[in-house]
Amino acid sequence: MDDRALDHTRRLAQLAMAGRLSRREVLRRGAALGLSAPALITLLAACGGGESAGSTSATGGGGSTPASESETPASGTSTTETGSSDGPKKGGRAVIALIQEPGQMNEFFNSQSGSFLSVLVVEPLFIADANGEYQPVLAAEVPTIENGGISPDSLTITYKLKEGITWSDGEPFTAEDIVFTFEVYKNPESTPLVPAAYDKIESVRAIDPLTVEVKMKEINPGYLDLWQTVLPKHKFDSTAVTQEHPLARLPLGTGPFVFKEWKTGDQIILERNPNYRDPEKPYLDGITIKVSPEKEATIAAFIAGEYDYVYFIVTGDLPTLTQAEQEGKPVHVELFEGGASVEWLWLNLSDNGDPTKPHPVLGDPAIREAMDYGIDRQAIIDEILGGFGSLTGAFIYAGWAALDIPVTPYDPDKANEILDAAGWQRGSDGIREKDGVRASLRFQTIAGDQTRELYQQLIQQNMKDIGIELKIENVPSNTIFGSYQEGGLLARGNYDIVMSRDGYEVDPADWAAVFTSDSIPSEENPGGFTYCHWRNAEFDAAIKEASSTLDQEVRKQAYARAAEIFARERPALPLYQSASADAWSTRLKGVRVGYFNPRGTLYGAADWYLED
Repeated sequence: MDDRALDHTRRLAQLAMAGRLSRREVLRRGAALGLSAPALITLLAACGGGESAGSTSATGGGGSTPASESETPASGTSTTETGSSDGPKKGGRAVIALIQEPGQMNEFFNSQSGSFLSVLVVEPLFIADANGEYQPVLAAEVPTIENGGISPDSLTITYKLKEGITWSDGEPFTAEDIVFTFEVYKNPESTPLVPAAYDKIESVRAIDPLTVEVKMKEINPGYLDLWQTVLPKHKFDSTAVTQEHPLARLPLGTGPFVFKEWKTGDQIILERNPNYRDPEKPYLDGITIKVSPEKEATIAAFIAGEYDYVYFIVTGDLPTLTQAEQEGKPVHVELFEGGASVEWLWLNLSDNGDPTKPHPVLGDPAIREAMDYGIDRQAIIDEILGGFGSLTGAFIYAGWAALDIPVTPYDPDKANEILDAAGWQRGSDGIREKDGVRASLRFQTIAGDQTRELYQQLIQQNMKDIGIELKIENVPSNTIFGSYQEGGLLARGNYDIVMSRDGYEVDPADWAAVFTSDSIPSEENPGGFTYCHWRNAEFDAAIKEASSTLDQEVRKQAYARAAEIFARERPALPLYQSASADAWSTRLKGVRVGYFNPRGTLYGAADWYLED
């Protein structure tokens, strides 16, 4: 534990001994700091209680309750809201606030964060539980070599589907829908935006209505991440499907709810699915997703009881929310063990999207190295995030392949030395120049998030201290993450620095592939997606090796090499790893936790009900 983390632990202990925090709050904040069970027991004793830390879940739950067969997913899920003794109440509408409105809700055509809300309607074949183990949803079982789902050469995967699943319009869900989804993907006139695992598929064949055989061109470690979205064959006239198609905007699904209406900038209406496989569920009549452009106002409205859920809670929201819960406001905050996505600075290494030409400023490794040393990351956690969050220097920081790479220390003196040695000289205004190029960069993130704007300003000052000028120009989510055809900043390479979160994955295959040369978007590859427009043959080779086998030990070694290259070349800089948390109103009951994804609570919306 470094000095600042130790200081924060001491402050937590002082608050506990002063009686200013409840036992539950001590557990939450202690878990966020990564404290061991003995340390938590000591802190609980300081609160004056006699129970052990093991008697209360560090996530605030009341023990684990296995999901019933009628529930969607994941083994090991637990419910933290038991509701009334009379059982779940039927009726009513839950209200979800959405900060970052996407262009489409269909994740097959859109990677924007807000489109994850489509899981209220669209179900995947598999979902990862809290331990990173995949559990079947639309599939009947997880394919393995033992059950015949994976061939001895690992090139053929057989997916078996559950019986009795129907689309929300009553049509049967079958293997032909899986086949059709792949045909849409491979049609050159379609505009899918899906994981790289699809690139490795050679063919998809329906053996019978509930069995799909998928042959791979090469070993495909991402085979369980395929089919997160399945397209209903009976609703399309052609396999040429673009983002303009109505079902690319509001998809049809098999889940507990159905999309009914979308008023852009206002709200998205969902109704109960009358053909859901459990006739007793969902309990709610529907869900209203209210679009809210400003995060802080939304959080305030949530605390006041205007919303039942906010998509999505991030580390910067936790100080306000935990304080509100302590004060008895109608909110429940759930802090999970471990962390969540890392907040990154994506550095454009290309000149306006052309990877053969280096960025005039960020193309210099000395600039990137100096920036890395020049950012006071711990100050972001301590001064802006209320102590929530943690530091990591690892490109792969979650899942089975997670690595322990220390964060680059804050050392502005070293940063200045690096820039001096590289020939970047300070001008009269303190900003550095080299060969007539000024070290001035646009710094962008999604507009409307005041917490992010605060640490943008901190980073801006950090960079000014070492002679690099950052100009903050925040824009809507669509502008940053839009497709190549839509002129998205990331896709077109029309940016300098963009800040967003990503990389929290069970398996790093698709995450790592985003940084390979093959993923860079272009006229010839408009469906590609990259954060950095970076090309590195050594990195590409390591990722290719990691993707060529299902042997996790071999893969882990290859990913470790890739992570070392990433850390050395710095195409992106990690700021902090988010605390893993979610929150909902106290009137919303039946919420289940136990998923790898912190927003996994949405997977169990069939069990939600309202209790005033």
